[in-house]
Amino acid sequence: MTASAGAGRLVVLTGASGFLGSHLAEALLDEGWRVRAACREGSDRLWLAGRPLEWRVSDLLRPDDCRELVRGAHTVVHCAGVVAALDEAAYRRGNVDTTSALLKAAAFTLPGDGAFVLVSSLAAHGPAPLAKPAVEGDPCRPITAYGRSKLAAEQLVIGQAWPFRTAAVRPPALCGPRDRGFLPLLHYAYRGWTARLGHRLSGISLVDGRDAAAAVAAVARTPSAHGAYFVDDGRRGYDWDALRAALASAVERPVRMVTVPLGALRLAGRLTGGWKPGRPSVLGPDRLADLDADGWVCDGRRLEAATGFRAARDAAASFADALLFYRKAGWL
Repeated sequence: MTASAGAGRLVVLTGASGFLGSHLAEALLDEGWRVRAACREGSDRLWLAGRPLEWRVSDLLRPDDCRELVRGAHTVVHCAGVVAALDEAAYRRGNVDTTSALLKAAAFTLPGDGAFVLVSSLAAHGPAPLAKPAVEGDPCRPITAYGRSKLAAEQLVIGQAWPFRTAAVRPPALCGPRDRGFLPLLHYAYRGWTARLGHRLSGISLVDGRDAAAAVAAVARTPSAHGAYFVDDGRRGYDWDALRAALASAVERPVRMVTVPLGALRLAGRLTGGWKPGRPSVLGPDRLADLDADGWVCDGRRLEAATGFRAARDAAASFADALLFYRKAGWL
């Protein structure tokens, strides 16, 4: 996309210092937007050092901060959110209440041709198996506190009438450079091993963070794009063998797979305290609920039809780029 897409208009981006947000800031800048980036006090801005951003330290729960943040903007892209919280109330504060405050501020400032784009999640829809990927017309049945909070935020954005265009983008699991979530997976794959977690999960969709950012930017620049959109890498899901093959391609060596029963993970969660209320953990109830689902697979063709977006990378390419990044960053 050329630098004329943003045409020098001002976009407010929340969550710019994070993994996806930093890629999104770069995508918007490359398309010619002027980017005002909201961040918290002390946020690490390393990945965007030297980029021409206007940084604003803002508390998204404070109406005054939100009004100042969106003043003069054409579009708001709300990428900030809480992915691990102590309880359901904390998820709602971080994902629903912040969205509400930003929308109310935007209602008085965004022009009629402006837009409010929410970065949501496949979790807002809920599980979908490899045999039947999620599409936008399916009913939403989130199974975790995180998913319920993202769906509630979506309902504020695209479920109500606002004086500007609204859309929500639902990425699946994200991977690629700057992401720490897949670091353990690649760490063990590099040593020739990976694990299938449980027996029920049929497959997952993946998308590189750079491609997810390009998808959100495509929605922001497309005047006719509204409502909910899934985004994936064009594969519409990976089963466990395909995921193992992508890892083997990235690390350039054979990768063996072992199956870890969910019962063992639940026991590990209890032993480490991950099951206790008030202690978020990768072995906590929400994460184990994700693994005890039929699958997390989505179909991104509606987004392609609406905006022309196509992912540039599959899982193998994303894993390979992530591996190179991890080594350079000293993470691996």
